[in-house]
Amino acid sequence: MASSVDTHPVTTDTSTEESRARALKAKATINKHESILFKIKLEDANHKKVPVYEVANKMIGFFCSAGRYAVCQELSEVVDKFLEAHPDFALIYISLDLSEAAYNKTLEAHPRWLSIPYNEPVRMDILNEWQTKGVPCLHIYDPLEHTIVTSWGGSCLRFNFNNCFQEWKRGGQGVSFWQMLKGWWYYSAPIGTFRDMSDDELAAQGFPGRLDDSSSSGGSGSKDPLETKKDK
Repeated sequence: MASSVDTHPVTTDTSTEESRARALKAKATINKHESILFKIKLEDANHKKVPVYEVANKMIGFFCSAGRYAVCQELSEVVDKFLEAHPDFALIYISLDLSEAAYNKTLEAHPRWLSIPYNEPVRMDILNEWQTKGVPCLHIYDPLEHTIVTSWGGSCLRFNFNNCFQEWKRGGQGVSFWQMLKGWWYYSAPIGTFRDMSDDELAAQGFPGRLDDSSSSGGSGSKDPLETKKDK
């Protein structure tokens, strides 16, 4: 019985109709006065410009992150798996890397990501407007409704991976407090796989860190845009 329910053709047809409806609605509702997408520029991992209309009918994750932190490295791996499983999901990277070289290195490691170019001031405007207090933080944005569905996207991917996408499309948070509580009780990243990187390690792997930034800027140093790390 379970097998027949899981493969019932009505479910597939409904999903297809929902996708078609979203595509039509995207053309009709997106405009520069309502969507954050018309305030930003996008590029792919090869720094090729990407028109915003390419993501206009997709659910979007704005991923505020920095490659030097273990929690960001770990969530990045989960994000990549989610992108593979959900072609109607787009990831836009908002970099909190300490230098453009580090930003480039992060994108090289995640070729499926789109991003706001490193030198675009709108990055910080978005962080302030959406009250992003730490990294990593994954804001889920519905461009058809012009709203943030949830800022707990990281917990959605970890603890409700298979169902959160459909819940977002219905306007839901994508994860319950019970799922988060239960998930954190059992969840742990592979020990030793992810950890914060020192400046020496960053330099050895091509990620300029604080030491490099301070020497190139006359000793003034570079402050991490988000001092606090926060896992959402």
